Amino acid sequence: MNKILFDVKRNCIAALILLAVIIIGNSSIFSLREYEKAAAYHFGEFSRSYIEPGLHFKWPWPFETVNRLDTRLQLYEGKPTVIKEKNKKNLLVDPFLLWKPINPNTFFTKLGGNMTRAIHRLEDHTGAVVNRVLGSSGFDDIVTYNRQEILDTIKAISNEELQDIDLVVALFSFNRVELPAENQQSVFERMVNERKKVVKGIDADGERIYKEITSDADFTANDIRNNAKRMSDSIKGVADEEALVILNKFAAKSKPLFELQNRIETFKKSYGENTEWILDGKSILSPPR
Repeated sequence: MNKILFDVKRNCIAALILLAVIIIGNSSIFSLREYEKAAAYHFGEFSRSYIEPGLHFKWPWPFETVNRLDTRLQLYEGKPTVIKEKNKKNLLVDPFLLWKPINPNTFFTKLGGNMTRAIHRLEDHTGAVVNRVLGSSGFDDIVTYNRQEILDTIKAISNEELQDIDLVVALFSFNRVELPAENQQSVFERMVNERKKVVKGIDADGERIYKEITSDADFTANDIRNNAKRMSDSIKGVADEEALVILNKFAAKSKPLFELQNRIETFKKSYGENTEWILDGKSILSPPR
């Protein structure tokens, strides 16, 4: 009987020892997935971090506990906010970003392992940065010309200010950047007036260029005409001189014929084309009647 009791007692002890070994072994071994990191705490004090996926060992509970951290990218969409840009114009911005925690110890010691608290800190930091950067930028730069540069600046400053809690912003952008409804009409009118000024400036430049071209063309045409006139007068002078020489030679050979020629030319210039000449038959040099 005693032997039976001894065997039962021994078996119970062995079972308890086996159970304790299983419990201790189970609490000493854990695994991490590819997107997980962990921090180990020895009696509440940080002892080490686990950053590689796979199977890991630790001291059994209650000597050491392990807190896991999901390091996958998280999406945060901010609330639409009205911000004043450089020219004091109100802008309605709707930001969003992708972020993630990278240090499990920092996350659990400074943020208490609370994702909501992390999002609040993230919102406070990025909101302040957005106000500063957009407040020193113009509307056109924010919307079109330097949009990507501004987004990169906001992301870089945010990451710098979030280093103390080891949160990283992987992407920052806006769902929309637009004018509030009450500002759209005034901005539209201002843009129309600015375009009109540009058009007037272009028209003025075109008119000035037209006058310059016309003036140059008129000057060139007048110069050509004057040169042609001088050449024409020169040629005519030479021709008149040659004609006078020929006429003098002609007069020297026959004086009566020269006088006849002069009278005929005089008649041509003195009488019209419809004048009738009546000759008396005595002399063709008699004036007509």
